[in-house]
Amino acid sequence: MKAVRAKEWCEPSGLMVEEIPQPEPGPREVLIKVAFASLNFPDMLIISGKYQVKPQLPYTPGFEIAGVIEKIGPEITRFAPGQRVLAQLSGGGFAEFAAADEAAVRAIPESMTFDEAASFPMVYQTSYFGLVHRGRLQQGETVLVHSAAGGVGLTAVQLARALGAGKVIGTAGSDDKLRAILDSGADAAINYREQDFVEIVKKETNGAGADIIYDPVGGEVGERSTKCIAFEGRLIVVGFTSGKFPSYAANHILIKNYSVVGLHWGFYRNRNDPRIEDAWGALFDLYTLGKIRPVIGARFHMTEIAHAMNHLASRNAIGKIVLHW
Repeated sequence: MKAVRAKEWCEPSGLMVEEIPQPEPGPREVLIKVAFASLNFPDMLIISGKYQVKPQLPYTPGFEIAGVIEKIGPEITRFAPGQRVLAQLSGGGFAEFAAADEAAVRAIPESMTFDEAASFPMVYQTSYFGLVHRGRLQQGETVLVHSAAGGVGLTAVQLARALGAGKVIGTAGSDDKLRAILDSGADAAINYREQDFVEIVKKETNGAGADIIYDPVGGEVGERSTKCIAFEGRLIVVGFTSGKFPSYAANHILIKNYSVVGLHWGFYRNRNDPRIEDAWGALFDLYTLGKIRPVIGARFHMTEIAHAMNHLASRNAIGKIVLHW
């Protein structure tokens, strides 16, 4: 079978597509014929040796896939060949076939396309846990989402609207991204390059500030967010795409009575947290009802992996980037 391979720690241009043996599913694994795989920032970090886990080389990246079950292991009872599924992997998804642990596989709704399914797991689970479990979103609250046109950001906008937020505000850096944010259900979209998001959030909330601030950016954006957070607000730290860690003044947190809350969804998965299953049910229901839907900004053939990664790194991408054979 064909697979994307990193033979050494490299930049995207160093990746190659090669013929390698097709994997055989283990006793509790399924073999999936990959229709689509989605691209994530960790894919870029891992091939360059900058991820927290360094796999053995040569290595095939790819953490999220969707396709059809080709073959099942002897102990599998929940799935059968021919089923349409998505799966989360520890790597190996950028290949024609991939073996996945039964626990990491989900049957997908009939109406869900394979490119949508490959784009679904990590970003929607992350935003669901961020808003529901870490942010404790209540009906009618105001949610501010930074980098709201990215893969994670758009899911937070959609879910905030679907889960009953009173007002949803998103920030981004271009007109195209602002349109995508509004199309996903936001009430207001702010161009942070040209506008002061702090003042606009205050204006949109009559001075009260945002109840939840969902921040995958960090750095100065995270620090300035504390100037427009509501009484008993929750600042959800999702990541640091700015490359800088924000510093929060403890005395300010005390005086304004807000919380700074970390969100690392992978830790829930490592702990086999039962709330993940509840989230899958809720998310698939919301999809079936038409209240959430992955936004796919670009599609690339697997042989164009370097171009896809460069597009992701450029920060020009809207929504998710997917790969196919």
